[in-house]
Amino acid sequence: MLDKKEIKQKITSDNQYKNWIGKIQSITNEFAISSEFNSKVALDHGIKHMDRVANNVYKLLKECNFDEKTCNLGYIAGLIHDIGMIDGKTGHAQKGAEMAKIFLEELNLVERCDIKVITDAIENHGNGENSIEPITLSLAICDKIDMCKERSLGDLSPIQCIENYTMKVQENILQINYTMSDTKGKEGLYIIPKSIDIPRTLSTKLGMQVEFYINGRQEEFEDRIEYKGQIYQRKNN
Repeated sequence: MLDKKEIKQKITSDNQYKNWIGKIQSITNEFAISSEFNSKVALDHGIKHMDRVANNVYKLLKECNFDEKTCNLGYIAGLIHDIGMIDGKTGHAQKGAEMAKIFLEELNLVERCDIKVITDAIENHGNGENSIEPITLSLAICDKIDMCKERSLGDLSPIQCIENYTMKVQENILQINYTMSDTKGKEGLYIIPKSIDIPRTLSTKLGMQVEFYINGRQEEFEDRIEYKGQIYQRKNN
């Protein structure tokens, strides 16, 4: 199998992939306008998001001591997990899995038996379903922790207060550290509850626990109940 750098080059230079990314960007622009108009929070699902997720999946699998092939298959899944967004968000995981099967067969990048591992991960990246497959679990976890201002569409979301984040595995603990310019950034995680719940649930299947940190201090999200069911609205100054 090609190494990580070669894999990215082969996928991102493919004309079909480029075409999909263009369509997803167009939809992303529509999401940004719609979220502003309807006072809703919307997240980017484009190439930058997929690239961050792919790198984190590779990193997570590597730090969990999986072999290089597994890490690379996870990386591939991350790079293409949201291609189904060409038709919008609804059903994009199932659509993406179907597209990925054909794409990977034509690209001749991995063995046929590995294609199903990748497509299963893509199909179930929303919540991991009942999977115990490390690539599926890692993709779902890394997709959900990708919360930062670079992913926020429009200027409504408190997610914009999340400057960036890091993740690492240390002594069977997955540490996720968000850097926030304002404590309102925590609301961004509450508004998208899967950003907390999915890592907590699925990490146990990888033999780990999760610890969240905000600006270096451990966070238990004890005030989360106060935000339950709320939709973020722009506050007038």
